[in-house]
Amino acid sequence: MIYDIKKELRSFTYITSVYKCISAYNLKGHQIGRKIGDMLEILTMAGIYKCPDLISHLDTEGKLEGFSTAGHKVEFGFYQNLSQKTGLFGAIECKCVGVEETTAGKGKNHLRNLSDNECFTIELNAHWMEHPISQTVTLISHTTDTVNIKLTNSQNTCSDKIKMSIGENIKLIITEKQELIHITPSGNMLEEIPEIIRICKTIKLDNITNGLCQFSLYNCLTGPQTIEKAKQVSFVAMDLRKKIDGHWGKEEISEKKRHMNFLHVICEYSHWEEKSRNVIKTCIDHNIIVPDAVLIKSFEFFEAQFGAQNMLNKISKKNYLASREIRDVIEQVFLFFDNHIFYDLSLESYIKFDYQNKSLLVREI
Repeated sequence: MIYDIKKELRSFTYITSVYKCISAYNLKGHQIGRKIGDMLEILTMAGIYKCPDLISHLDTEGKLEGFSTAGHKVEFGFYQNLSQKTGLFGAIECKCVGVEETTAGKGKNHLRNLSDNECFTIELNAHWMEHPISQTVTLISHTTDTVNIKLTNSQNTCSDKIKMSIGENIKLIITEKQELIHITPSGNMLEEIPEIIRICKTIKLDNITNGLCQFSLYNCLTGPQTIEKAKQVSFVAMDLRKKIDGHWGKEEISEKKRHMNFLHVICEYSHWEEKSRNVIKTCIDHNIIVPDAVLIKSFEFFEAQFGAQNMLNKISKKNYLASREIRDVIEQVFLFFDNHIFYDLSLESYIKFDYQNKSLLVREI
């Protein structure tokens, strides 16, 4: 199947379906977040290995020196003479910006302490919404390690009762259709929310002490650090371009005369806001998206092959090179999507990596 990536492309930021997928694993955010980046890298490495002519020029995790004499560590660099590290002609940098969960308030303002029959209300509003929506959480009863709560929202008169244990959380979500949905601790966001998530808040049960139940509230943000990553990767592209081709800007030299091409491979693109998108489009030769659907299918294939508890240790470039079994799993992903894994933003089409006339190129497929 060839996935229609236009279903994911929007003019606004939103929380990716990858977040829905990894939430089901119930792992610490930084732990699974790193593995999204690692999955992006091994998919990119697999794309490189599909071009045998590129492999003999490939330097992985090397440090490339730019015009400024700064050393830039990139995932994949390409030299005409690999053994002597001379004749740099291309680089591929991978960037992943995930969901960031931050406390909903400074200090201890994100905490709510309830006794039985007490409640608190959460507002879920945004400038694009036609009407404000709120969710009221009422503590019905509790034991030493569990609570029973009732959720009542302002959209309608219905309510729902949920049981939570210490350490568990529920998620309050506003979809693209401005509908409020809550996900229970045992829920599956990927299955229960087919629509785009515009707003997501988390309510976690922290502890129960002397009849007082403490909840903490979190906001799920769509990568607030994207602008810093955009500036960082853009400087690397410009610094290398200036050293190799003598120009800072990509518009200052025609593609036919370039000796250096810089490719930027991104996942969870919906987390990049407009100003960050403009920066990378202005400064970088090719910005390439790996769709959410590809990453999700990759995790599903790894889970099917290795199990949810063991798969994370398998996801790395080192393991991809060392293990035929892992390479076979990644190949399943490529076959599933008919090799349509990388989408070039400027070309508006799927591409593959290529090597011709001593250059790193992208070819439409």
